[in-house]
Amino acid sequence: MRVLPVGTRRVRWSGLLLLAAITAGPARAENQERAQNQELTFSLGEIPGQTRSFQGLAGRAQISADRSFGINYGHRFLGAKIAALYGEIEFAAIPNRALTAVTATVPQNYASLYLTPGLRLKFLPASRLSPWVAIGGGYGLYQQFAQLSNSQNTTNKFLNRGVFEYGGGLDYRLFRFVGLRGEVRDFFSGNPNLNVALSTSAQHNVVASNGLILHF
Repeated sequence: MRVLPVGTRRVRWSGLLLLAAITAGPARAENQERAQNQELTFSLGEIPGQTRSFQGLAGRAQISADRSFGINYGHRFLGAKIAALYGEIEFAAIPNRALTAVTATVPQNYASLYLTPGLRLKFLPASRLSPWVAIGGGYGLYQQFAQLSNSQNTTNKFLNRGVFEYGGGLDYRLFRFVGLRGEVRDFFSGNPNLNVALSTSAQHNVVASNGLILHF
């Protein structure tokens, strides 16, 4: 039997160990990613201003832009290398959208709250960059200001609506437990109470936001 020199044997063992480390590295990272099947995201964003036309009246209401606050919980229940399917609960709050109108009496402002369970499909979940799309539906609450634009008080402050929600975004994994998210979602619902009939029966509420993701 041929006996290799000690130096040659060390080189071969070092090569085998290096090959094992290279092979096990991606597998270990993928196993760690699979073990983290829950996400909690805190986000800040903005909704742009928009104009709503009145029904049967000349004139429009101007709705101001506003900031938004969001929390999202996601749980992965199906996963593969190319894509993973999450169940999620999206919460979004928009605290103060001002209203102005020349030809009608409207609330001075109103707040919005949306709670929408749904599904999220994330592509390349083990990669550092992962695009995704989401769809869901649930509950919307509109609260108008206590005074109208003519300074009269109103008692009809709260309005409940059904909401259809859809959107997409991009996740970036910073570390094992922490990531960043950029997203756009549309909360499509019935109209808020503007104290006047509007030309259409529903309203798009498009929110763009950035968030911090906690993986666990």
